[in-house]
Amino acid sequence: MKYKCIQKNLIILSWGGLAAIDPMNRNLLIIYILVIFILPAWGQEGMYYYGTNSRPVSDREEAVLLKEVEKRCADTYLMKTRRKDGNAWQLVSREKIKIRPDGDQVIRYRANSFFPVKIIRKMERQGSGELQFSEYVQETVVREGTSASALPLHLEGTVREYHPNGKLKSVAIFMDNQLVSNQNWLPDGSPYIDSLFYSADREPEYQMGDDFFKKFLLQKLQTSGIDLTQIQDRVVIGWVVMETGKIDGVIALEGRARQLNNYLVQVIKELPGTWEPALLAGKPVRYFMSIPLNFTSREANFQELDLSTGRLHYSKY
Repeated sequence: MKYKCIQKNLIILSWGGLAAIDPMNRNLLIIYILVIFILPAWGQEGMYYYGTNSRPVSDREEAVLLKEVEKRCADTYLMKTRRKDGNAWQLVSREKIKIRPDGDQVIRYRANSFFPVKIIRKMERQGSGELQFSEYVQETVVREGTSASALPLHLEGTVREYHPNGKLKSVAIFMDNQLVSNQNWLPDGSPYIDSLFYSADREPEYQMGDDFFKKFLLQKLQTSGIDLTQIQDRVVIGWVVMETGKIDGVIALEGRARQLNNYLVQVIKELPGTWEPALLAGKPVRYFMSIPLNFTSREANFQELDLSTGRLHYSKY
């Protein structure tokens, strides 16, 4: 679907003509003109490439993630994020971004859901030249920090994230868009594991092998005693592979069926064996992994389970 864009005609005024405009309207016009012409200096349309840990790289060959920014009209952009999967690039998310006259952004973000999430990103230029931003979903702040550019964001310094209930989720330090360190908390406010990474040069590898992992999980699901044919849900279980190769911090991230959530958390805790830890810049690091399990059929016939790059995809037929 193509976006319709109303073209706006900019009228070049002499200083005398500008001065004749009502002061309030004149200020709004000046701000709008500044946004339209200065924004490209903050972040231009084009391709942006990133290596592991969101490290900016110069070309597509080095990249594992890319962002494509396309200008649709004077105040509207479309940004697509793609992740490298083998030799193909998989679409991760789409963002339609409208720039308000004051420089704030209205973002329609679509990733795993059919319906987009509306995000308001308030932007304020600092004396250092960086941008202070705050992101809101339904008037609740979800993230705030500093960025070197408006589009796409290039994170610098301290970035805070919040759970949907408003409690602090993480306080992270970024340098040149790369995560350096973080502190983390669960939705109830209790501390979680710190210094987590979500991208690495080498992801964790399960020493017992993918096949054993699949068989173990399938067997546990089949003997759970839970009537899986009545469950229509997406369950996401997360955990941390520590720098020692042990797993810790197993939690349910998504899922409405509490009994199933708790059962799967216990299954992962009981997983035998250890992992080869993730490596970043040649050093073992703590790495957060997640498993999305989609229960979408009333048939409890477990046929396919594919483990790759730290994510498990479950299909029922």
